[in-house]
This record gives sequence, C-alpha cells and structure tokens, in this order.
Amino acid sequence: MKAAALREFKHGLTIVGARLSDPALRQLQAGLNYLRVGQWMRRNGFTCGGRCPTRERVWDVVLDQVADRKLLYLEFGVAYGDSISYWSRRLTHPETVLHGFDSFEGLPEDAGPWRKGQFDARGCFPKIDDRRVQFFKGWFDQVLPTYNLPPHQQLIINMDADLYSSTSYVLRFLRSSIKRGTFIYFDELNHVEHEPRAFNEFMAESGLRFRLVAADKTLAFAFFECLG
Repeated sequence: MKAAALREFKHGLTIVGARLSDPALRQLQAGLNYLRVGQWMRRNGFTCGGRCPTRERVWDVVLDQVADRKLLYLEFGVAYGDSISYWSRRLTHPETVLHGFDSFEGLPEDAGPWRKGQFDARGCFPKIDDRRVQFFKGWFDQVLPTYNLPPHQQLIINMDADLYSSTSYVLRFLRSSIKRGTFIYFDELNHVEHEPRAFNEFMAESGLRFRLVAADKTLAFAFFECLG
C-alpha cells in the first residue's frame, strides 16, 4: 500500500514538473538548498546565538576582533572587488596585507546554478586605492603553487570561489597555514554539494576542528574559527 502511494506521489511530481517554468523550478531548488544547509549545520554541531541580517554584519563580527592586528587577508573569488574593498576600509594596521585571487574571467566550469564565465570581470582588476591590496590573476591551481604567504600575526581566508573543485583546492593548498585562530569565511554555503562538501572533506582530512563564529539569517554566509 505504501509503495503504491509513493508511486502515485512520484507520478504527481512528474505532472507538476512538466508544467513548471525554469525560474519556478530554480526557486523550488533554492528552497531545498536552505533546508539542506540547515541540516548540514546541525550535523556538524555548528551553532551560534543570533544570526546577522547581512553578510557585511557577518564580516563585522570578526572585524571587531581583528581590525587593528597585522593580518594576512586572502580572498579567493574577487570578481568586482566589493568584498576586498570593504575589508581594506575596515582593516587598520598599516602592515596588514590583502591579497585577492581570481581569473577575472569568470567561473572555470558549469556547476549547479552557475555557468562557465559567470562573474566575468573582463580580465580587469578592481580599482582600490590601498597599497596593501594586491591581486593575483589566474586559475588557483596555476597561481598558488608559486605563491608564498607573507609574514602575519593572523590569517583570514575569504572563500568566495563558489565551486567545490576550487574551494577544495584552496583549502588543501593552505592546510599548513591554517591553525588555531585562523578565520575562514564561506560565501555560498547554501549549495551543500560545493563549499560545504569541500569544507567537510578538509576537516576530515586535516583533523582540524572549527567553531561557527557568525552567520547570516539564511546560513549562506558564515565565518568559522579554527580551534586546532
């Protein structure tokens, strides 16, 4: 009886699906994604008090703690420079270094809701009037092998690479530099098969533990601190 009812339910879904537009289907998928990220947070034991209204307020939770320290801020997925510009304005130490990594030609592949070439900045760097900011152009697996991390008191990593493949590569490359007190921000956690998947694998492989520091109301934007 249950099997027959399940078949009828699936049959009904196919009929509804045939009548849905692409935008409507994407909205349904987006809703499912938020259910999944909520489950992912619970399974990993990530909890925080209140949630922030915007991603900028998520950033501010960490900025309020570190703004005057000598930091190394690494951003992966710069695009048009909105994030790194915000951080350069808030970070006050004159010896802080802000390095942004991006192809500036958009995403390297089709995946999930994204298309190859999305976020294309036509090869142009953002214009930011801060001598502490430097950009590194190219795909992560081509640029990072020749990159040496500058001296710093604390490391902040802004992961806005979106894709599983890109996120996984960066986390594994930086493994030796991620230690107690390192902060890692993720910008697309609502797509569980991408950034959360890469983060889960990294935690399992490295043995490092993290706590959730701050998140927005949707859990798409979240900051984690490494506990060692």
